[in-house]
Amino acid sequence: MTIQKSRTIRNRTFSTGQRCLILTSVMLFGCDRSEKSPNASNAGSTAAGATDSVSGSGKDNKSFEEAFTENSQSSGKFDNKDSVGTPVFRFESMQATSGIDYVQKSGNSKDKPFPAANGTGAGAIDVDADGAMDLYFANGAEFPLDPNSPGPWDRLYRSHGNWKFKDITQAAGIGKPGYSCGVAVGDFDNDGFADLYVNRYGANLLYRNLGDGTFEECAAASGVDDSRWGTSATFVDYNEDGLADLYVCNYGKWTWETSQFCGDSVRGIRMFCSPTHVEPEDDILFANEGDGTFRDASADAGVRVRAGRGQGVIAADVNGDSHVDLYVANDIHPNFLFLNRGARFEECGEATGTALDHLGKPQAGMGLAAADVNADGQIDLFVTNYQNEHNALYLNLGNDTFLESGLSRVPEGSLPWVGWGVAFADMNLDGRPDLFVTNGHTDDNLAQLGREGDYEQPAGLWQNMAGQFHLASADGPYFSTKHVGRGLVSGDFDNDGDTDFAVCHQDHAPALLQNQTVAEPQSSTVSLLLRSYRGNRRVTGATIYAGSGTALQAIPVTSGGSYASSPDERVILASKDTTELSLAIRWCNSSANETIRLQTGGRYILLEESGDHSPARVLTLPPSF
Repeated sequence: MTIQKSRTIRNRTFSTGQRCLILTSVMLFGCDRSEKSPNASNAGSTAAGATDSVSGSGKDNKSFEEAFTENSQSSGKFDNKDSVGTPVFRFESMQATSGIDYVQKSGNSKDKPFPAANGTGAGAIDVDADGAMDLYFANGAEFPLDPNSPGPWDRLYRSHGNWKFKDITQAAGIGKPGYSCGVAVGDFDNDGFADLYVNRYGANLLYRNLGDGTFEECAAASGVDDSRWGTSATFVDYNEDGLADLYVCNYGKWTWETSQFCGDSVRGIRMFCSPTHVEPEDDILFANEGDGTFRDASADAGVRVRAGRGQGVIAADVNGDSHVDLYVANDIHPNFLFLNRGARFEECGEATGTALDHLGKPQAGMGLAAADVNADGQIDLFVTNYQNEHNALYLNLGNDTFLESGLSRVPEGSLPWVGWGVAFADMNLDGRPDLFVTNGHTDDNLAQLGREGDYEQPAGLWQNMAGQFHLASADGPYFSTKHVGRGLVSGDFDNDGDTDFAVCHQDHAPALLQNQTVAEPQSSTVSLLLRSYRGNRRVTGATIYAGSGTALQAIPVTSGGSYASSPDERVILASKDTTELSLAIRWCNSSANETIRLQTGGRYILLEESGDHSPARVLTLPPSF
């Protein structure tokens, strides 16, 4: 199958604002590149002061070490006037009037089929490139699976703005019988339209976006219809050839026919077996061949090290060398940290301190997030885990070394619960990434078995106070009730300049949570969409360094993360006290930073040009878009 580099947009009528971004997508991101990404040495990180005009940019070789020495105490400079115990955040539930009528089917029954315990995720995707985030929800099914079942199927909803969505599943050509688990969003054919990869218990699916609101399922033709039990995935250009490759997490070798009995055999009451009853399965890395097909590059790329019951994967430049790395959460197995040494990975989980907890034990890793939590310019890693295991926070100390600090930095609110989806987001726009975790047990019959624990559990919100996380309360009905949470999708679903959330629940409708913490958030923020001519269109692995006064913070451009879910790829940055935001960008496979100044209150596309020393183009989206 040969992929065309550009495509006519068919059978659609667009408003003026829609035509603007569609034209931008096709002209800027859907045409042939004049050159491939050049090789770059692993130069040390550099920082630059902003000296150009609002839409200008420049290069500066000042070292990050010098910059952070000058600003080393920035994480303690924020004013915090919210006392612990009073509502810090406010979220309004929007699902009831949204038009989203999807109800998840976990497949849970008295037989306790193992995939039903883990649940499903969702993905934020701009299907038609109109600037509004649409939503894809993976759905489960009853066991034993029936290949001829009429449903339930996955669901795709198109945003019409103002928290109104329309089901376009059938019209878009989405949905097949089976058990879907995770969702990955990327652009594997580089045409400017977002494609979908769906992990399944069974053959995975690849939906190619045709640019007219419809999709073509092409996993078999592309060679990515892996039939193992997939859980999460992410698109990532690991070899820097300008093409989106695909990392797929696989869980274990389980079948309905060989499912073991766990629980009270005398009374015939089953519970879900421990993950140790399921033999782990190898993950797989598919390399994009550029002609619409992929090949298994797991061994060549250095990721086939050992099986691990993979549940979550996130792509980011973890060690600041401008090459995108991969972090994988494994269930009761050491986590993987694949550091990119230049088109080949080295698994460094145990060597870096990111594989185990502070006692040197593997945890039941599920969801993942990455952020600079203490404003030291290093990307830290977070993993959600099972009950009686704390959620792990790995502080990046530099030089490929991490310190597991979950109990000291996030001391409250994780031990009693089972954590799944997770996101770092600056929810109150104070310049620091706060934390949201969805919780929910696997077993719904604990009391019947004489065990302690709640099936429905409260979601967790933590306020970041100078790198220390404090369990916070929130106004709004969602956080006053308990849920059986799984996947979590972060994104600006109403385009007002702050981060909202979609939460997946077992056997219930999802939650749509509008962030109302800050009035008129757009006035103090910028929203960034990064694109590239030089490398892959989606610039996963780039890092943004935002500064205001004495504060300087690293914001990774990631893909994947959370649990079985894919977030909005746009980056929201807050500037608390100024009308102008100064930032530096380290593009992928680049040895220098580029500095840019932007007016707050705007939404921008930053386009990396093909030349090594060409400044980025800054495209301002209209306010009505």
